[in-house]
Amino acid sequence: MKLMHLRGFIVLILILCGTPLPAGAQRQEFPRMLSLTDALQIAGRQNPGLLTEMTARQIASGDAATAALLPNPEVLIRSEGFRGGSFVDRQELFVEASQEIQTAGKRTQRIAVAGANLRATEADIDNTARLLRFTVKQTYFQIVLARADLAVARDLLADFDRTIRSKEEQFRLGEISGAELRRVQVERFRVFDDVVAAELNLKQARVALLTLLGVTDPTFEFDVTEELVKGEPVGSLTPLHAEALQNRPDLKAQHQRFVRAREQKGLEQARRFPNLFPFVGYKRNFSEDSVLFGVSAPLPLFNRNQGGIIRAQAEEERESLQLRRSETQALLEVDQAFNRFESERRRLEGLETEYLPKARESREIAEAAHKLGAIDLTAFLDAQRTFREVQRLYNRSLYELSIARFQVEAAVGR
Repeated sequence: MKLMHLRGFIVLILILCGTPLPAGAQRQEFPRMLSLTDALQIAGRQNPGLLTEMTARQIASGDAATAALLPNPEVLIRSEGFRGGSFVDRQELFVEASQEIQTAGKRTQRIAVAGANLRATEADIDNTARLLRFTVKQTYFQIVLARADLAVARDLLADFDRTIRSKEEQFRLGEISGAELRRVQVERFRVFDDVVAAELNLKQARVALLTLLGVTDPTFEFDVTEELVKGEPVGSLTPLHAEALQNRPDLKAQHQRFVRAREQKGLEQARRFPNLFPFVGYKRNFSEDSVLFGVSAPLPLFNRNQGGIIRAQAEEERESLQLRRSETQALLEVDQAFNRFESERRRLEGLETEYLPKARESREIAEAAHKLGAIDLTAFLDAQRTFREVQRLYNRSLYELSIARFQVEAAVGR
């Protein structure tokens, strides 16, 4: 009895060990502090769209396996003239076996077509992964931007709260009017609205990133580790062009489609020649035995696959033109991404070296002057508003520069 209980306990343990963990347990593997590298790795493993595209590789692999198979032999058993009596001696009995022989290298060409199609499919999957990497980077940095905007808005809101407390004290002492106090309180609402908008943008960006990473729980709380930084230059244009032509997976896929069309043309040309059907058999003709052998083949008098050859030639030309078009488009994308990066870099340098320091200095001067009574409330609030807008432009410029860098990386196939 004790042995039966022990066996039941062991079976229960094995079942629990083999049962998939619930979603809540699996989600613990998702890091609470998410780096960009982690996000890219998780997306590569779990993104639903990429996983769906990967099934195309299995389909193409199946087509390649089918293309390499030899045709099955055929067996024919036929009886004629049986009128009863001995089943073996009172009829003509035929037993034949035949095997199709593919001529003109059709099997080799078919394998080449399927191999090129498999390589094109794999390159298409790599291209989907390339586009996914860019989308993940862009969405990740939308979170980074929202965090930076939220921090600025909260700091300004804290400054306004301190100002309002000071104004309330001045109003209690009769040093300012109620209108001036209300003016500051109304201006605070604008900053509060910026806080609410930044919080919404942060939530939306987090949900979007979780979806890209294949996480089904949109309420999962996490934070990102990257910051808005200027980063490194992307290099010069000529090496970027060479890298794009060599590494972009969509160009590799199109090249393989051109190879597939070329091999298909060879297969269609080989189909001009008929396959052979040699056979061997046994015949029993009313108690007399004989051996049958021979070969059959269709005569290509009318149909020599003229239409298939014309179609294959047109397909090859179309894929060749499409390859040149794809290369031109790839270089155009590199140029546009590079030009955008350079423009964003110049804009950031202007904000960083001139406008942001001046806006910060202007705000500090206005705050000190307003405390001393040298300027009125309107000038002080204008200085606060200007600094807030320049700070947001600076954060946006850092974000746009990062996105431009990611576009360059995607354009060259990284």
